[in-house]
Amino acid sequence: MTTVSKIPGLVLLLSVLSTGCSVLPGPPPEAIDEYTLEYTADPNTAMAPASDAAVLIVSTPRAHGGYDSARIAYMRQAYGLRYYTRSRWAATPARMLAPLLADAIQETGRFQALHRPPGTVVANIRLDTELIRFHQDFMVQPSAMRITLRAQLVDLQAGRVLATRLFDLTEPSASEDAYGGVVAANRAVRQLLQALAQFCVDQQP
Repeated sequence: MTTVSKIPGLVLLLSVLSTGCSVLPGPPPEAIDEYTLEYTADPNTAMAPASDAAVLIVSTPRAHGGYDSARIAYMRQAYGLRYYTRSRWAATPARMLAPLLADAIQETGRFQALHRPPGTVVANIRLDTELIRFHQDFMVQPSAMRITLRAQLVDLQAGRVLATRLFDLTEPSASEDAYGGVVAANRAVRQLLQALAQFCVDQQP
């Protein structure tokens, strides 16, 4: 009788211990740092477009494989794309670039540059781009941010391609980590936007 009476208590004890283990707090999730691409117009050179300026539509860049996510990419060997685990972009680089491209082109004063325009807007020109590379390159020292973008201007009224150009920029990183790559990326993006805006001005029909 004594032995039998202790079994339910033992089962209850094991049940309590098992339940207690299941509700113990797990390790806190690792913090993920998110970064943005930014561009600020130069107040000394920025100009407002005239009301009759050509309307230019900026389409969202089409990203090549490996660069169509918010993960921050880097390379340590040729053809080997890797990603930081605790750092990421706030959105895909292509999505962040599109409105910045429009801002940079608009401030030339030669275009009314729009991204995602209303359906009633009649555009004269469209800018199509392809994001070919967007990674921190550790195969050089110091590491550097590598951005390659192909741009094509299309005359929508005439139905023809005005010009195509490949932009390839490399900007050294101040530190050998994700943040160093982010800072270098923002510097490189500024150079890219200024060069691409001038490209649009030069090719304006």
